[in-house]
Amino acid sequence: MTMKSNDMKRILFIFLLTTALLSQGYGQSRKYFSYFNALQSYYNPAMVGLEGSSARSIVRNQWGGIDGAPKTVYGSVEGDFAQMGGNDSVPSIGRNAIGLSVMYDKHGAFTETELLLNYSNRIRLSEKHHLGLGIGVKYQNTELDGMALTPEQSDDPSLSQYLGGFAEMKFLDFNFGMALRHRQYYVGYAVQNIAAGKISSGDGFYNERPMSHNVQAGYRGKVSEQIGMAGNVLYRVQEDLPYNAEFNVKALFMEHVWIGVGHRVDYSTGLQAGFLMNRVSVGYSYEMATRRQSKMYGSTHEFMASVRLFDHYGKGIFGMW
Repeated sequence: MTMKSNDMKRILFIFLLTTALLSQGYGQSRKYFSYFNALQSYYNPAMVGLEGSSARSIVRNQWGGIDGAPKTVYGSVEGDFAQMGGNDSVPSIGRNAIGLSVMYDKHGAFTETELLLNYSNRIRLSEKHHLGLGIGVKYQNTELDGMALTPEQSDDPSLSQYLGGFAEMKFLDFNFGMALRHRQYYVGYAVQNIAAGKISSGDGFYNERPMSHNVQAGYRGKVSEQIGMAGNVLYRVQEDLPYNAEFNVKALFMEHVWIGVGHRVDYSTGLQAGFLMNRVSVGYSYEMATRRQSKMYGSTHEFMASVRLFDHYGKGIFGMW
């Protein structure tokens, strides 16, 4: 009896998913993005409006070619109060910014929807430096499909009770961050999930959601009149997951086209390309596993689009590429 191609894909998907969940903890999935620098405010509320008022979206497809593979969709809108008021001057003391982010993520038996509202206040330290302090309020809805549990998950007491059924949990949590900002660079630190998942309702398949500590940094400058360079770094620590360290470096040619490379330590390497035209920025990333025992994850495709809502600050505080 010959096994059909679709059956092979389902078996491969279950194998991949089981391995991934065993390495990260059931349902405690960490969201990875090749263009992580497009989500500064998601990791740190003090970085709302880092690129001025903008709207953006990212679609990430993991394990391309496998039916039912994980997919993450992210969208955000950020507004700088000074820009919305028509002020095109240098940012002043106490300038405010606000942002709303939405993230949808589906991985195996779990479906997560996050709503994140961020607010930042910036204090002017010098003519070129500002200190941003920010707070974020997050609402998260997590659904569990008991029909999609793997054999290993079915043996977990916290999940087995929902085998063949359906469960749902809702969380309210908070983030806090600070960031030193300059037109050419930024450095920030933030804490996510300050309440550690203790403010929740619904079923009880999560015992806790540990705090995450994030450090971010980036720099942008010109090599020549026709070439610009940008680099970004992200480092995350969470007690129930391995550390996450990654960076990307990009070169912008003639202020319109960029190419770059990104690397996630002990995980993957990605190639990036895109273009910047007036207020619109579009990018694509192809990511490949580099860790020997992670080759089974295959390739990942990611698309990014960003629109600058106002043009008062040219290409924003840190640009859109």
